[in-house]
This record gives sequence, C-alpha cells and structure tokens, in this order.
Amino acid sequence: MAARKTGEQQVTGATGPLSLPQLEAQALAVLERASDAKVIAIQTRTQAAWPDAINLSGRPFRLRWCDSPLMVREALSALEEGADEQACHGLILLTPLSARDLGGDVVARLARAQVFQPDAWGMVQQLFKAREIDARLGRFRWMAQLLVERSGVGAYPPLPNGFLDMDTAWRHVLGRCLSLDASTPDAAMLLNWSLGSDAAGYFNDLPDQAKPQVTAWLGDSAGAVGTLVMCCVMAGNTRDAVPLGLVCGVVLSAQGEGVHELAAAAIRLERFIGGKRIGTAEGRLWGNDAAKCLQALTPALRHEVTERAELLLRELHVDTCARLSDVLPLGLEQRLALLADALKTFIAGPATAQLQAIEGAADSVARHAHADPASTRMLRVKMAVRLCRWLIAERPDSKDSSEGRASGFADLAQRYAREGAFVDGARFKLLGGDDLPGLSSAFVALREAARTKAEAFNQRFAQALQVWNREPRAEPACMPVEAIVERLLAPLAKQTPVLLLVADGLSYPIFRELFEELEALGWDEQVTASPTTLAVGIAALPTITEVSRSSLLSGRLVVGAAAQEKSAFATHPALVGASRAGTRPVVFHKGDLADAEGLSSTVRDAIASPQQQVVAVVYNAVDDHLSGSNQIRVRWTIDDLRLLGPLLSEARRARRVVVVTADHGHVIDDGTVQRGQGEGDRWRLPSGTPDAGELLFEGGRVKTPSGNAVLCTWSEGVRHGARKNGYHGGVSAQEVVVPLSVFTPRNTVLKGWQVAAAPQPDWWAPLEAALPAGGPETPVLPKKPPRAKPLASPTPQIDLFGGTLPVAAPAPAVN
Repeated sequence: MAARKTGEQQVTGATGPLSLPQLEAQALAVLERASDAKVIAIQTRTQAAWPDAINLSGRPFRLRWCDSPLMVREALSALEEGADEQACHGLILLTPLSARDLGGDVVARLARAQVFQPDAWGMVQQLFKAREIDARLGRFRWMAQLLVERSGVGAYPPLPNGFLDMDTAWRHVLGRCLSLDASTPDAAMLLNWSLGSDAAGYFNDLPDQAKPQVTAWLGDSAGAVGTLVMCCVMAGNTRDAVPLGLVCGVVLSAQGEGVHELAAAAIRLERFIGGKRIGTAEGRLWGNDAAKCLQALTPALRHEVTERAELLLRELHVDTCARLSDVLPLGLEQRLALLADALKTFIAGPATAQLQAIEGAADSVARHAHADPASTRMLRVKMAVRLCRWLIAERPDSKDSSEGRASGFADLAQRYAREGAFVDGARFKLLGGDDLPGLSSAFVALREAARTKAEAFNQRFAQALQVWNREPRAEPACMPVEAIVERLLAPLAKQTPVLLLVADGLSYPIFRELFEELEALGWDEQVTASPTTLAVGIAALPTITEVSRSSLLSGRLVVGAAAQEKSAFATHPALVGASRAGTRPVVFHKGDLADAEGLSSTVRDAIASPQQQVVAVVYNAVDDHLSGSNQIRVRWTIDDLRLLGPLLSEARRARRVVVVTADHGHVIDDGTVQRGQGEGDRWRLPSGTPDAGELLFEGGRVKTPSGNAVLCTWSEGVRHGARKNGYHGGVSAQEVVVPLSVFTPRNTVLKGWQVAAAPQPDWWAPLEAALPAGGPETPVLPKKPPRAKPLASPTPQIDLFGGTLPVAAPAPAVN
C-alpha cells in the first residue's frame, strides 16, 4: 500500500483562518523537531478569534497577529527586550506574510528559519504520532482538517505500527464528528444513529465538500439500506430514516403487489430521499431492518417512531394498508378489524369457509409484533377462534357433533367435563370485550351464540339430574362428593401420604385453567390404570358450601360448618384406618392457613410430616372472589392465588399425592337478571309453581336445614340476590360438576395408576404457528391433535346408593 510521508513544511493550500486546534497542532509539529524554539511563525490568510496565549509541551506561548513586516519586527523586539518575559516564554507569530515578505534578518530569528505554512496531514501525523499515512487519504482534504479540529476532544491514541490507515482515520472522523463508533457502520447502526436528537446537526456541521464523501462511504459500508438511510440524511430527513423504512415495509410489501395505490405511494415516497428510486428488494430490506431496529427502542421512542410512520402513510394516502405491517399499531388494529368482520360473517351463518377466514385473520393478528401471546387481548382472540371451531364441530351434520350422543346424567356430566367446561372457559374469557368497538361487538355476538347452546345443554343436564336424583346411582366416573373420602381418598392414603385440596367454589373451567401449570411445576396427573377413566365429582343439592362441603369432608350428606367438618374428617373410619397410630387425619380451614410468614408453619409441618398420612386443606380464594369487585379481572394462575403455590411446593417436597376437588362450582355473572327472592343466590324452598329456568328437586341427595326439597335454577342467566361476580346453589353443569383429580410429584410410582392423557378437545388446538414477518398469509384450518383413546368402562362396584362406584375417580391430565 502506497503511503505518504509528511512534514511540518508541506503546503495544503488552506484558504480559511486557522482554528485553534490546527494552530496548536502545527506548533506542536514544529516543537517536535525544534523543542527549544522560541519564536514560531505560521502563515494564515486571515485573523481569527484566538486566545492571547496558549500552553504547548508545558511552555507558555503568546499569540500575536502581524499583518505587516513592521508588526513582526515590533513583536520580536518586545520579546528580545524582555517586555513579555514574565508573561510568556515563547511567541507564535500568525501572519499572512511569506518569508520573502519579512526579509532575511527577520526569518533568521524564527524557528528553523522559516514561516510555516499549515500542513493538515502533517498535523494529523503529529497528532497520531504516525510515521506514515495511507496515501488513499490524500483525496479527503477535509478529513485532515476535521481530525485536527476534533483533537481538542481528546488525544488520539498512538498507532502501534506507526501507520495511519484508512479505516482508522474514518473511525475517528465518524466517531468525533457524527458520534458513530465504527469505521464501517452497518445498516442497523445507521438506523439507530438516525434517531439521535443530534444526528442531523452532526451531519449538517460537516464541511460541504465532506458530506457527499461521507454519504458515499457510509452507503458502501452499510449496503443498500445504508445508502437509503444516507439519502434521507442528505435530503434533510435524518430522523425519518426508521419511520420511512417502516413505511417501505407496507408500500413494498409482498402482499401488496399489484395494488395501484401502493405503487403510486412508492413513487411519492421518493421525495423523502432526494428523488432516488427505491427498488423493491432494497425497500423490503429497509423495512425489515427498520422493524428490527424498532424492537430495541425504549417504549417512548418506539411510540414516536411508529406514530410518525403512520402519519407518513396518511400523507401517502395508503394508511388503510397499514395491516400489511407486522409492527405498526395501526396495522394490528386493522387486522383485528378484519377478524371482527370475519367473526360476524361466521356468526350469521357458520360454515367451514368462514372458519377458514377466521383462522387466517387470527393467524395474521398473531404474527403482529404487538400481539403479545400472554396478553388478555390475544387470549380472547384465541378463545374466539376456539369457539368458532366448536360451533362448526357441533353442527348437526358434523361427524364430531356431540348432539344426541349423551343422554343419561352420567354421560352429560362426562360431556361437560370433556367439552362443555372448555366452552365455558372460552366464552367467559370474552367478557370485557376489546378496545376496538367492532371486535367487542363480535365477541358479544359469539358469546351469545355459545351461550344459547350452553343454555340448552344446561336444561338437558338439569332435567337428567332431576331424574337421577330420584334414584341416585353413583356410576363410574360420576362420584357424589360425599363418597370421595371413602372411595378415593382412603384407598390412596393406604399407599402414600395424601393432601386433599378442597377448593371452595372451584368450577371445572377454572380448574382446567388453574392447574394446567402443574406439569411444568413437576407434577403428573394420574388416572386409574385399569380401566382408565375420567372422574368428576357431583355436588350435593343445593350446591352451597354448608351442604356440599360439609358432606364431602364428612363422608355423608349433612348440613354443617367448619367445626363439624374438622371433627367428622378426623374421625372418619376409612381415614383413621389408613392413618398411622396416634396421628389422626387433619383438615385446615381458611383461618388456619396463614401466619405472618405466609403459609402457616402448622400447615407446613403437617404436610411435611411422614407420620401425618392424611391432610386436607379448604382453600377459599375462588369462592371469595365471587363476592368481590367485578371491575378487576382475576388471573387464575398458581402464582397469583395466595398460599396455593406454597401448599403445592410443600406437598411436592414431601412427595405427597394431591387430590384436587371442590364442593361445588359456580356460574359467572354475564348479564344475569334478578328473579324473586330465595334462600340463596340460585335456590329457594318450594312455594308455588317453579319459574322458567328452575326445577324442583326432592329426596335423593337434597339436604337443607328445613328438609329435602328445593327449587334450583338451571339457567345461568337467573339469580335471586344482588349482583356479584358469580353465584352458586343452582343446578347448571357449571355448579354441579366439580373436578376430581389426582396429582403426583414427577416420577412417583402409584400402584394401579398411570399418567393421564391431555384432556383438551380437538378444537382447543393452538393457533397455527406464526409465520415469519412478510411471509404468506394463506389461511388454513388448524391441524387436529391426535385423539386420545376412548376411555374404557370400568368394572363397577356395588355401592350403598343402589348403584356402582369407581374404585378411584381422578380426572384426566392437564395440558
């Protein structure tokens, strides 16, 4: 590589006044070769606002401007006569005169007997302590001046090999002049730099002759996108480089090919980059790089950039095409609006073609950068899609329809646990709507369509329960809550320590949502190995705590409270028989669970004790929520429910099997109406003819303080008391069918049991995997997960109810 050697006497032809950094650099170059120089003369065309004196190499020098030979002689005389000896040990003469103008006798008194003419590259060489300079730098005359000018920011690091190469020079120029920390920045670095508040000012401060060469250098180093960014800078649109890239992502989108408005917008876009034509491939690269840049910005700056991009789309008259963007908030809103339209079309006439449109619209929403999978909005989108799939599956002409397949009460209870609970979970997630009115109204319509079918099911379910209750047959996988202790808990306790978790008011939909996390926490859900069966509990009537919970913990139909429950549980013969001698079964209620440190040490000790074979805990968070504020959306997660996480952690550490059940479920308030008065929210003592939406239940498993006859509401739209978050006491499937599931710590061997299969129905499958940004948006039907094998009918056992009971009744696995 050719190199040029420079010295302090080379001429650069500078036309302007010397800046102070240039002056200092030139004087230092002289002192490097003549350290004892007392008078240094430097030629400069015009005077500038220099200080009176400066320090160089630890010596003070006075600066004197002399535009005539006489002024030079006077300055020299003053120095020699000692007039300035106290103030200054040296003198720098700044003059437009040449050595010939001054005369030989004056020149002889100057350092190295000459008037130095500024050599910018020589100054640079001195500043870098370089022996040689890359010859290619010679064509950048402005660069040397800038390097000298910016030396005042801080000393340049010495060059290890004494050679100032092209990349090193550019790195320092870009770093000190533009605040770009690289000699060859890439497109991402340029885009980030363009958003700096000082970026445009930095570039504008460059000498005019430098701007095109800086632009060309950065364009070469950062590729096609870098060239477009620098075109924005040259056109005075520095801060729009990222927003314009996002606009390109819309205007030149692959999905927008052939759209006349976008083609016209691409031409109008050229004015923002100095009239340069934007190629399709280049523009898409720009859009992708801008989208990546956006992800790393602070929320405030990200909002500013996207807001500007949306404004630019409006200026280009293509803001209605923002849906083609995976990053603009307006694009997400438009995609959601398309989903709303597809939902409304589907609800008007459910068909496979409309479902495909919904799937495609939902997938497009899911691909958007603002579509946080964990957000409430996206949860509702997923639930809406699932409900539409279910409505298609439930059409009479569908091979997957469950209409007519379930007739008896046990079949209907199973159908609810396997499918209806998921329908309820999905439709109730749509409560609250969306920020977009159109999508909110679509959710309401979809929820109403699902509710109509759910109401019809609840009526069939209640009528079947009414018949079953006359001669209650405890069939397999349909276990009355009062049989749980003897038929499930006690046999398990003979094998292993158990924790019975009775979640007061826990409906089957919330159970599936809440406990789907357990697999990740080291738990396996179990079912009996031969035969495998899905087990559910059936609440006592009316479905209220003092009847159903007391019956569950007592092992027989009773009306009671916590004190009676403690005594009955501790003395239940089957549990006592499974317990170790001297350690009776124990149940902890709400007031027993917490102390100052969280979960009570008494509860922790009981769960951890190998002597304590049977522990029960009554957990009230769900039931308490029903009477709480209806303006707060509760997240049903283990972390968000106080004490539940510690309870499960203690059980897992103790390798204790956990049986999860509930005394009853509940219905969510969704536009309920108050009808009459009752002894409870959804039941009353018989008087007169039953109202529409309620049925009379007598005998069987009915238990109240005043007898064994009640009128219970089956319609989820009716209540007897004041409005709350939810209600129970009635006979809808949501209130009657309760979870009954066995969980074991991972790798626990439980004789006669096996890990359960996933319980979700086919239509619960996730949305299709999101495609990469800019990928095709062809809507497709979701792939169905493999069906679980049908559950075999278990061998029945004779029971006191005159029917049969399963040996054990766990529910299927939580996904």
